[in-house]
Amino acid sequence: DYPVMQGIFLVIIIAIVLGNYLADILYSVFDPRIRVR
Repeated sequence: DYPVMQGIFLVIIIAIVLGNYLADILYSVFDPRIRVR
């Protein structure tokens, strides 16, 4: 099923992007030396 695979792929991509974004926020919170660009 192509649409199912496409949906799963989209969800995975969104999860990775959100994970990276949250990681950047958490790093900036725990380590004030890191500047948020």
